[in-house]
Amino acid sequence: MKTAFHTDKKKIEVRETEIPKPCKGEYLVKIKACAICGSDTWWNNSAVDGEPVHGHESAGIIEACGEGAEKFKIGDRVVAYAILGCGECAYCKAGVPTNCQSKAFIEGGFQEYSVFTEALLFPCPEDVDFITASLLSDAIGVPLRGLRRLKPEQNDKVCVWGLGPLGMLQVMFLKAQGVKTVIGLDTIEERLQKARELGTDYTINPVKQDAVAVIKDLCDGMGADKAYTYVRHPKATEDVFKSTKEGASICTFVGLDGQYELQEWYERTLVWSFYFTPMEYKENYKFIKDKNIDLKKVVSDVFPLEKINEAFHKRFEQPDKSLKIVITMN
Repeated sequence: MKTAFHTDKKKIEVRETEIPKPCKGEYLVKIKACAICGSDTWWNNSAVDGEPVHGHESAGIIEACGEGAEKFKIGDRVVAYAILGCGECAYCKAGVPTNCQSKAFIEGGFQEYSVFTEALLFPCPEDVDFITASLLSDAIGVPLRGLRRLKPEQNDKVCVWGLGPLGMLQVMFLKAQGVKTVIGLDTIEERLQKARELGTDYTINPVKQDAVAVIKDLCDGMGADKAYTYVRHPKATEDVFKSTKEGASICTFVGLDGQYELQEWYERTLVWSFYFTPMEYKENYKFIKDKNIDLKKVVSDVFPLEKINEAFHKRFEQPDKSLKIVITMN
């Protein structure tokens, strides 16, 4: 089978390897598609010893079942999950392996076959193509968990900071929820244009405009009711606070960076949102189907595995020409 290995800074090589065999409780999955994630920044670093085969937004078909693996059968379509909890702690027993203190991050999607345990697989709807299916884990799970952690009201004036693939989906989901005013912010003009096509009511380029002043002007001089931020940058963090109204709520998916001079009267509710839980998968897909959302609107390119290095170059070095990029195996 063909397998993509990270071999050096900004270099991935596709090599022939043996097809793995599933052990007890495992499934061999024939990978059909795996999306590149914005967190796949390992590509920009030097390779390290023992580095795994990357790719954690994959979907495919069950090829073989190990002993005792009975939840799925050969031929079943599946979507992969990337967080494996210990299974024993209070977080895991509550269905939140993302909070497990011993959690492991599972990859292996950038190859023709990969092995997963039952806990790492979801059923893939029969009427969903595999390019779309590769977006049913992280791509929709992250922004939809954000909507659960910080629920918007229809009359809210909401900012989305950072219009990469997840920020674009956040915009689409907010509009699908009926939010009347969505303001998108990014420094790349092509992404601002795309966000307008996907439903933002206003767009702002913080490099060319005073984002705080423009947002306040759009929000009756008070500031936004809510903000969802995919940007980790000191100035952006400060501006997110200053552009929201007193009593506003902010949801960050990437943490905060920098040092700030924020006054004690800046009363805000700050929410961290990380990945999504297995329990949310079914509900996430229902949201996409019920709202008739076309996830392919954020897919800019589809590359075969043989051109994975070209795909990574475009994703991370040409942000003005790319959004979500999906790798197909055959």
